[in-house]
Amino acid sequence: MAASQFLTRLLLSDTACVKVPELELELASGTLGGLVTTVEGLVTKTIENLERVHGFMFGDSLDEERKKKWQEFNHKLKKLLDLEEPWTLILDDALASSFVAPVTDAIEEDKQLHVEEYERTWEQNEELGLNDMDTSSADNAYN
Repeated sequence: MAASQFLTRLLLSDTACVKVPELELELASGTLGGLVTTVEGLVTKTIENLERVHGFMFGDSLDEERKKKWQEFNHKLKKLLDLEEPWTLILDDALASSFVAPVTDAIEEDKQLHVEEYERTWEQNEELGLNDMDTSSADNAYN
């Protein structure tokens, strides 16, 4: 992730999965809800949400090893904001409802942005409720 891309605007739908492979971080679709933000805002919101959700674990009942692992992971997340090392942000939206604004005027000229189209897996269709959808009446209307 280059500094110039840190302010890249994102429209993140609630069906988007967020991944940072360098940290083995994967947020399932719907984890952050729908957002209009920047890359920096997305990282900040991820940190805030994880601290809020997992913050209660820092009580007396948490063993030191797990506490240390969480603190190390949280530190690595915060280092993403410093841009000390290159990292990759992957937005995987099975409904293609998310958008990343290119840094350049033409999306083809943005060499840091890679768009990949693919067929949804059976599991993704199942999660979206598409496998059991009966479209036969619509099919008959158009044939």
